[in-house]
Formats: sequence, C-alpha cells, structure tokens
Amino acid sequence: MRILILGASGFVGSALHARFAENHEVVGTSRGGHGLVPVDLADTGAVRELVAQRFDLVVHTAGVVDLGAAQRDPAAAYAANVAPMVPLLDAIGETGAKLVYLSTDNVFDGTADHYDENATRAPINVYGETKVAAEDLVLAHDHHLVVRLPLVYGRSPLSNKFLARFASREIPARTDIVCNPLHLPSLAPILEELTDESGVVHIAGAETLSRYELMTRVRDHLAAPARIVPTDRLTAAQDCPRPLRLVMRSIRHTLTGPDVDTALADLR
Repeated sequence: MRILILGASGFVGSALHARFAENHEVVGTSRGGHGLVPVDLADTGAVRELVAQRFDLVVHTAGVVDLGAAQRDPAAAYAANVAPMVPLLDAIGETGAKLVYLSTDNVFDGTADHYDENATRAPINVYGETKVAAEDLVLAHDHHLVVRLPLVYGRSPLSNKFLARFASREIPARTDIVCNPLHLPSLAPILEELTDESGVVHIAGAETLSRYELMTRVRDHLAAPARIVPTDRLTAAQDCPRPLRLVMRSIRHTLTGPDVDTALADLR
C-alpha cells in the first residue's frame, strides 16, 4: 500500500511511520524536520496538493493532543483538531483514498463500567469535544474509519515523551483514573488488520489499571530513579475535567494490545 501519515513526527505518528515503512511505501508529514514533508494542515492548498499524489490510505494522527492545552485555548484546539477536517476530507474524496482517523477515549464521560463502539459519546473536556466534532465529519463518509485509542505508552522513534518523564525526580500519577493503556508498538499491527473496516473501532490494551499503577510498574521495570507520587481529583493539578473510568472494549474485533508485563519486556 501507499500510505500517507499526517503528524508523522509525533509520539504515535512516528511509531506508525517506522512500522508501516517496513512493508509499505510511506510518506509522512510534520511541521518541519526529520526528513518528513513539511505541511501545515491549515494550509488547504498544500494539503490538497499532497493528497493528490494518490495514496491508498491516509492516517491522521496530527493535532492538539494535550488535554490541558486544549482546555486553556479552545479556539486553538478547534482550529487544529476540527477546522482542517472538511478540506482534508474533500481532498481525500477526490482521490478515492481511505482515511483512518485516530480519536480518543475522551469522547466519553467516564461514568460507565466500560465503553464499546455503540456507547453514547458525552465528552466533559474541550479535547473530547473537538474529537467528537472531527469524528462526526469523518463518519459522514461511509468508507472511512475512526479509531478510538486510550492512553498510549511505550517507546517512539521521534517523540519519546512517555519514557522521557522517567528522568524526572517525581512523576505525579492519578490513582482514580482507570483505562486499558495501549502499548504503542502494538498499534500498527492491529491497524493493519483493521484497515478494511469502516465506521468506528476501539483499540485498547488487555489490562485495566490506573495511571498510578502503570507508571509505577514502568518505573520499577526500568529501575528509574523517579518517585511516582499518587494523586487524585482532589490533589491533582486541575488543568481540565478528566473522565475517571475509560475502559474501552470492542464488539467489532478481538484484537488487543499486550498486558503490561509483556509490554515492559520491550521497554528495557
């Protein structure tokens, strides 16, 4: 396949770029650097020109992903996460390519035991609202795919922000936020198996645990010096509302990322 990855210098995008390039012809974009195509998704003309180069698959990983940043500046979050979608979808529609749009578990409010693809979306923060708006634009086209992801952890080629935090002296981690974290290297193989799907699919890890449990287990496995500081909704920095239970399951496939112990063997 010929694949275009939007946001290929980011944490998720660079990992997908590296893995897909092993078996496919891959073009990646960024705002500049790393040997990637410099494209700003707000530049409609540049996006149209790039997409016109004919791809089988366009994987969208770009945008504002920091929940606190989105909450502080909703206009910027909408400008990055929603506004470029209409011209992008128009450009893709002219070529017959398929869009795989990476979304988030933050489209849910965190009050249910778990969420499958038919669950009602009810975001409680700006980031989740922007992803719902973008999902709606994608799902207006029958053959595209929305992939909702939980917290993603692991090693990434160009944006190793997850592991970098373990060089800190202290890492605050919520004891009351629970999900099925996904090991980043497992995402690309699962996506490859689901590219013929359309609509919405969930991809998550095999194990349910809190942010504090995840960070503690990673710290211990790496023998890192960082102290993991337990926090909760009363003691954590209040940068935005955060759903507390985001356990995602799928009724469309049986694929999951590995359990944490299996994943940690790859991080050492």
